[in-house]
Amino acid sequence: METRLDMARAVPAGWPRTYCFAHAGGRAQAFVDWQEALAGVTALVAVTPAGRTGIDAVCEQAAEAIAADGAGPILLFGHSLGALIAFEVARRLGDRTAHLIASGCVAPSLHPTPLMVEVAALEGQRLTDALAVYGGLRPEILADPELQEFILPDVRADFRMVAEYRYRPAAALSCGVSLINGVDDPLVRPADLEDWTGESRDEPEEFWSEGGHFYFENSPEAVIDVIRRAAEALPVELI
Repeated sequence: METRLDMARAVPAGWPRTYCFAHAGGRAQAFVDWQEALAGVTALVAVTPAGRTGIDAVCEQAAEAIAADGAGPILLFGHSLGALIAFEVARRLGDRTAHLIASGCVAPSLHPTPLMVEVAALEGQRLTDALAVYGGLRPEILADPELQEFILPDVRADFRMVAEYRYRPAAALSCGVSLINGVDDPLVRPADLEDWTGESRDEPEEFWSEGGHFYFENSPEAVIDVIRRAAEALPVELI
């Protein structure tokens, strides 16, 4: 099984592509639903890892798949766990990364947070209760124990990937970095973003949206606008 890349529609060679990574237990295909709002700006591509074999393996395989996908500008977007993976993929792609957009994610050097380690050790109802605190499960899942039995093992495996992550200092990214978060997110506070400054050559741009950890569920335009801004700011020679 290989890392899968899914796009809403075919685009010309050389067109900017924004590769999207989901949060723990999430589906990156949900982000591709925003394609209509970004028509003519960038193609959204859902990245689905081959498996949960460890975060280093996931990042290596995703970087290889993206590098082989096309010659156009590469933008990376991820939410929560997806943002951490996108950051590590950006490192592996080096100068090929044109922009990184990290959503709902503390600075990589702060991972794994104590809360992530704690949640990764939970099972059953205790895990369900923990995820419900910050909106990690849809209402229909919270109300259906059978659905929980089907979904929670993957969610827990994703949290374990974060818990096992070990930050390694490296050269700052040469690409631009945008950070977007919900003002009421209990997992990410302004102070948690300070160390992002050392991860790129230029000062990261910060954007704040109304809402919690999953602020974009009610306000997708908050992310769409940041992706559009990053894509439209690409140097002409890259497009």
